[in-house]
Amino acid sequence: MRNLLNFHIDNRDSFARVVFGYFLLLLLYRFHSSTFLAYQYGQPMKGPELDYAYWFSLCSGFPHYIIQHYWACLLVDIAVVVTAAACFISDKYRNVFCTLLLVFFFVQRITIETYACSHSKSMSPVFIALLPFCFKKEETFQLLAEFSRYFLMYVLIASAFYKFHNGALLDPSNFATVLVNQHSDLATLNPGHLCYKIASQLIAHPSFAAISFILLFLTQASFILGVFTQRYDRLLFIFLCIFAWLTYFIMRIYNLDITILGLYLLYFPAERISNKNKTTP
Repeated sequence: MRNLLNFHIDNRDSFARVVFGYFLLLLLYRFHSSTFLAYQYGQPMKGPELDYAYWFSLCSGFPHYIIQHYWACLLVDIAVVVTAAACFISDKYRNVFCTLLLVFFFVQRITIETYACSHSKSMSPVFIALLPFCFKKEETFQLLAEFSRYFLMYVLIASAFYKFHNGALLDPSNFATVLVNQHSDLATLNPGHLCYKIASQLIAHPSFAAISFILLFLTQASFILGVFTQRYDRLLFIFLCIFAWLTYFIMRIYNLDITILGLYLLYFPAERISNKNKTTP
């Protein structure tokens, strides 16, 4: 456990391969779950909701054009995969490939989520996590890497705050009720599903569900430590992974995108280690 907590990545190129390798795994999951443009071709419905980015995109016309042309769907999907692979392989031109990746990935996600009528909040962390690699200058990269780390803190601390602020944390029956609403389809259509089996135990025991919700709150609230010190970053990364997987299996909430930001908790540049050793008595 001690070795795990001491683990860090101190080389920018090595860190890039970890980030883009994980991003490629996320793409593989999306391909497996049919959330590539090639699977959405020809969708007639669209839902921009109140998001200005979706409305501006629709006004430009490119989502409608792409969704109505299969070759355009394939082109964007292939461009995302190829540029992501290029970012993983290339060191010299990674900033160029990453800039292209963000453009193609933005086009892909805006189009898919507009015509799927389902907007994913977890997309923001992915873009934030990839943004530092668009810049070749080391000082700019380090600054944006710090921003990415603090953005992760903001997401989790804000989530913990609103659980307390809206009173959900103080209602013993709240989490059991939430699970009922989240799994009502599985209760009817697929009661043997693993997620429903886990959730049904908590639904049947509301006190255990309330304790689980408090533990979820404490896990998110613990990230306030990261605002003041980097000493516990590796431990927070473990908390983040546990949080992402448990919310996936218990609540069917896909938080694995957020964990790409968590990789910044493992990035500890060599010069920072050197400075730390100089100041250590």
